[in-house]
Formats: sequence, structure tokens, C-alpha cells
Amino acid sequence: MLAMTDEYSHVHKDSHPHFNLATIDRVVACSNDFWLKHPEGEKLIGRLNLMVKMRNKTVAPSVLITAPGGAGKSSTVNEMKIRNATAENKMIFVTMHQSPNGYSLKDLILTAMGLDIAKRTRQTTNITPEMKYLIKSQNICAIVIDEVHDALTLPPVQQAINLSLLKNLSGSEYGLSVIAFGVPTAARVLRKDPQLARRFGVQTLKRWDTSNETRSFIASYINRLPLKLPTNLKDDSLHIKIIEKGQGLTDSIVKILQCAAMAAILDKSECITHFHLDNIHSIMEEFCIGFRDVTESDEEDN
Repeated sequence: MLAMTDEYSHVHKDSHPHFNLATIDRVVACSNDFWLKHPEGEKLIGRLNLMVKMRNKTVAPSVLITAPGGAGKSSTVNEMKIRNATAENKMIFVTMHQSPNGYSLKDLILTAMGLDIAKRTRQTTNITPEMKYLIKSQNICAIVIDEVHDALTLPPVQQAINLSLLKNLSGSEYGLSVIAFGVPTAARVLRKDPQLARRFGVQTLKRWDTSNETRSFIASYINRLPLKLPTNLKDDSLHIKIIEKGQGLTDSIVKILQCAAMAAILDKSECITHFHLDNIHSIMEEFCIGFRDVTESDEEDN
């Protein structure tokens, strides 16, 4: 093991076991998603954890975090969920697009809280006492909603129901902070309602640029890929090409690095090169990995 550590010192030790795998399994290992700590992500999660501790408020503080698809919203939510599993202040997590049964936002929240919505459809009893009991007994302090735009960009009647629900959740009766993630159009809907506009702060996830933080993120990610040879991380043009081809989006940059690493193993170059980046779209197609371009409509209402 010591020899392996010396030979692959350019790779994070947690990834060393992958070198014992067959080539095809090492290729597959490159496709694994994982959370990589970085200053902006940690700062955001830290701010949100601080916000939910503000309990003695008439109206619980809430926030809408917007960004185009692929900017890292869902990965942030997933990391928050993992960390919150052992936290004192509990959060309830729901995703609007996860509803194959056609559940409404209210249904998803009740289900996440452990309430039987099938039973609720047959009864007209007031669920407020039970919800308040669960919130207090389980120390629930926040509702985290991913893909919130799917709950807000609906026909007027359903949209009004969901907007009213957001008000009630953060109001004095329940006192839950609402942490919502969505595309920029969600902010436009919230701004139409004066009460929600006052209650919700709006933040925008920044795209990666050519800063040192971005270069550090790319280098740290490559450092965890099981490539036998070191990638030339001193090559500024390599970093710039990764950022530009990924359009500054976390999801796209990660897919580029994953696919380039997979190709590098198969072609035996064992490091990410300009050749891989120059041909990244065809490489991604070979691995059946999709790639999206950011359009002007993705950026509106920021």
C-alpha cells in the first residue's frame, strides 16, 4: 500500500482503492458524483444553518436561491440533507419534480413529515395541531424545497395555493424557515406577491469564473479522479478551457472532468489533456452523457 501511495501521490488517498479495480471499473468510478468542499458552497450552507437558528421571530426568515439548471442547486440540497441527518435543528426536504404520483407541494411536505396523506384525503380534520406537534417534538425548523419553480410556474389557481402555503409555513403558526432553490423565473413569481417579496430574501448562485477559487476547485476534483498520471494543473489554458466549455456551471464542469478522465483511462493517456477537452462533446456522447448550453432565458430575472 505504501508503494501505491508513493506511485499515485497526485491522487487523493481516498481514491487509491480504485487502482485495485479492473480498468472498466476504474472508468465507472470516475463517473461517481460527490460533494467537494469549496469556499462559496460552505459559506452558503453556513449562512443557511445560521438562518434557521433564528427562532424567536414573528415571521421565520426565508430565502429563495436561484441559478440556471446545472449551477449546483440540487447538489447543495443533497449535501445539506446529508449533514442535517445528525443536526439538532431538523430540516424537511422535498423536491417538486420527484412526484410520480402527482403529489402537490402540500402533499410532498406532509409526506416528508411522516403524515399519511392518503388518510387525509378521506378526512376533513384540521391537521394544524398534528403538524405543530411534529414540528415541536422533532425540532423541525425549516422546509427545504428543491425545484421550487415547478410549484410556482403553474396555472393561477394552483400557483395561488402554493404561494399561500409558503406564507403559512413561515408565518407565526408554524414558524418554519423556507429555503427554496429554483431557476430565476421563481423569483419573478415571488416578487408579484408583496408579502412573500418582504419575507423572502433572494440570492443567486454565481457561475464559476477564472478565479483562483475555481482553479482550486478543478484541481481538487481532478485530484480525486483515479488517473495514474498527474494532469498538468499548472497549464492555465487547460483551466480556462474547462471553465469556458462548462460555461461556468458546476454540473457541466464536473461532467467534463468525469468524461475526460474516463476517456483518458480508456485511451491509456491516464491524464486529462487538451485533446480530451477539444473533443469533449463527442466524448460525452460516447458515454451517453448529456450536455446543456445556457441560454438567455436561463439567466432572466437574476
